Amino acid sequence: MNSRISTVMLMKKTVLAVSLAIGTLMISGCDSNEAQLETTKVDTIRPALIEVISPSINAQLRFNGVVRSAERADLAFRMNGRVINVLVEEGQQVTKGQLLAQLDPRDAKTALESARVEYKNSQAEYNRGKAIYEKSQAIAKSDLDTLSTRYNLAKNRLEEAKRQLEYTELTAPFDGIVGRKMIDNHVQIQANSPVLTIHDLDNLEVLINIPDSVMLGELKGSEAIAQISAVPNVRFPLVLSTYGTQADPITQTYPVVLKFKELSGFNVLPGMTVKVTPVYPKDSAEENTLITVPLTAIVPDNKGGQFVWVVDAQNQVQQRAVNTGELLANRVVITQGLRMNERIIIAGVTSIKTDMIVKPYSEQSAMSDGE
Repeated sequence: MNSRISTVMLMKKTVLAVSLAIGTLMISGCDSNEAQLETTKVDTIRPALIEVISPSINAQLRFNGVVRSAERADLAFRMNGRVINVLVEEGQQVTKGQLLAQLDPRDAKTALESARVEYKNSQAEYNRGKAIYEKSQAIAKSDLDTLSTRYNLAKNRLEEAKRQLEYTELTAPFDGIVGRKMIDNHVQIQANSPVLTIHDLDNLEVLINIPDSVMLGELKGSEAIAQISAVPNVRFPLVLSTYGTQADPITQTYPVVLKFKELSGFNVLPGMTVKVTPVYPKDSAEENTLITVPLTAIVPDNKGGQFVWVVDAQNQVQQRAVNTGELLANRVVITQGLRMNERIIIAGVTSIKTDMIVKPYSEQSAMSDGE
């Protein structure tokens, strides 16, 4: 009997011990799961390098340009002929009306002499017929009209012969410098083939081409600064002159011409390369700003578009579609999709997911923490 009681008591103790052990394991398991959930939750709050969208003033943009003459001319003879004399060299200063080159004038002179003889004969015949008609009408009116027509034709041929002789000489249309010489003596040339280029160095300008995604603000009155490669460490002020309204079909850029305000005696010549930086009054800076972001912030989607990750006030990440424009070094212009002061992720964008919670930090804050 005592043995049975002992056995029952031992079984109860064993059941109690097992129950306590199971309970402990369950509690421990719950704690472990909660800890794991908490750890997972913490792990989702990952650090994210961000950038706050701020204005990028157009003055920070630069455009490649070239110096050219506002007044320039490609000169050509108006007739075929053989060049007998080129009187100027490249880089030579010339004055308006100065003789620059000549064609062989012998044929033109012969034609002029022939036209003069014809003119004198027809003039004499017409004057004689006119006198007879007015005095006695001994000749018919139709005969007088024929003499008049012959006289007028001879007069026109004489004027044309004079012009042809003038066309054997090429003169400077304005004061300037010979930019290019394309002929030498004793060569045969065709009419209207350029032989010399003349530039007016007193009226220089700069030509740049701007993309459609970049506007120079209110174009009228806009100003810029030119830095010429051949004149280092000097900044030349420019003012807008003209601009094109039709884009180049290949480059999709618009031509913009700016004039020099003052060259201050520097030796600036057509063809020199220029870096042009637009500038604006302070009160219009906000109207002439761009939004640019690092290229690393742009993510392609599966529909052929692009997006960025925007971090809201609760540090939650949302996907935002954007339209991009001009590339500016390692940044790109955003033409649509972002607003000033918004925060975007600029690194590790491929591992970000929608609604993810992040811990934002900037490059400046990282540098401060490192110090």
